[in-house]
Amino acid sequence: MKKSFLIVGLGRFGACVAKTLAQMNCDVLAIDIDEESVAAIANDVTHAIVADSTKMDILNSLGTKNIDHAIIAIGNNLQASILTVVNLRKLGVKMITVRADTVEYKELFSLIGANEIIIPEEESAILLANQVRSDSILDYYIISDNNVMVKISVGVDLKKKTIIDLDIRNRFSVNIVGIIRDNKFFIPHATDTLLIGDIAVVVGLKNDINKFDNFLNN
Repeated sequence: MKKSFLIVGLGRFGACVAKTLAQMNCDVLAIDIDEESVAAIANDVTHAIVADSTKMDILNSLGTKNIDHAIIAIGNNLQASILTVVNLRKLGVKMITVRADTVEYKELFSLIGANEIIIPEEESAILLANQVRSDSILDYYIISDNNVMVKISVGVDLKKKTIIDLDIRNRFSVNIVGIIRDNKFFIPHATDTLLIGDIAVVVGLKNDINKFDNFLNN
């Protein structure tokens, strides 16, 4: 069954999220008070509607109470974001993600019922810093405040030892959840080995990931 998403606010960030979800075969209801913004995305999502998310009756008429996940991407309008979160909570939407402009608003949105608060500029900066810190870290995904998933290229010859022989989980407190070899992804067994040129998909705490990266690449 397709997941359904409500995207509120169709600036560059909101429009990009809406289009990406639609491309992933999700049902996307995208709304904004600006007609031009709605028209620009109308052909890319399931439904695009000019609507004011601060009005409870409007959200209710759109059937938003049946949405699986709402993403509030209004930006630069704290009052509208707050009212939208409150309205969606009252309507029973279980998962609400909010875009915040500053870290000071994180606690506020959490207190009024948002499940997840993101600061795009801050997260982009963190991702960039972690990627450029090490030439071997190819991708970096934030899972929670302290946990990340990364793709690390393997630069040392470890083929003489299996993953269980390396005792990676106990030594580094990280988990290898996948290996990409010759552009093919597979979930490794404990008896598999890591080869030079492999890309290890690893989950763990940030500091532990950095230590494991150093191990894989001296």
